[in-house]
Amino acid sequence: MNKLFTATMAFTVLALAACKKDKPLPPDPTPPVDQQATISMSFGFVSGMNTFNMENAYADGAGNAIRFNKLKFYVSHVHLTDDDGGEVATFHDKYLLVDASTTSNVYTLGTMDPGHIHDVHFTLGMDSATNHADPMLAEFPLDQPDMHWFWNPSAGYIFLKAEGYVDVNSNGTFEQGVDQPFEYHCATLALRREKHLHIHADVHGGETLTLAAKVDVNLLLTGLDLLTNHTAHGGGPNAAAMMDNLVTAILAH
Repeated sequence: MNKLFTATMAFTVLALAACKKDKPLPPDPTPPVDQQATISMSFGFVSGMNTFNMENAYADGAGNAIRFNKLKFYVSHVHLTDDDGGEVATFHDKYLLVDASTTSNVYTLGTMDPGHIHDVHFTLGMDSATNHADPMLAEFPLDQPDMHWFWNPSAGYIFLKAEGYVDVNSNGTFEQGVDQPFEYHCATLALRREKHLHIHADVHGGETLTLAAKVDVNLLLTGLDLLTNHTAHGGGPNAAAMMDNLVTAILAH
């Protein structure tokens, strides 16, 4: 009787052990999926179908040969909308200083939920409060001395700066003291402009999406005679014309 009991218990233990061994282990918890996407924006400078080069000569709206020494502008208040015009992301605390002299103009804006982007909206320039804030207390890129009227703080920031030379003697060189310098420092709130780009993009969680734009310098120079009207500081008609051109010159890449 004891032997039978012992054998029965041994069989039961082995059977239970086999069942326990064969029982599948619970799956590892699924790692959480990052539901936010990182959104960046890029600006590439071009001249028609060609890449823009600060060392090259270009023609202004009157056919004068010119070369840029500086070309940069501020972008602010970026926000994105879907097909129905609903706002899907806002980056109003981001300020971009787009500079043609740098090799890369890629800027991280922030994050957003997955969805669809139909339009990108932004300001060329900035709002009144920022424009009249103290640049000495600001962070990059609002702390740049050459983009602010530091000698006249009430005038605020320079929204668009374009400087260079016009080849007066048409010898293919651009020389200080020989050729005509030009300076367009477009400023004042009256010259603030709004831009809208159609950029269709699906946004997936966990990805980094770059919204690509380009700036066509040929369009920026449309209708401008930089030999005759070589200086435009503040908010005059020539500066306003260049700001209007900038709106047209920024295209979806």
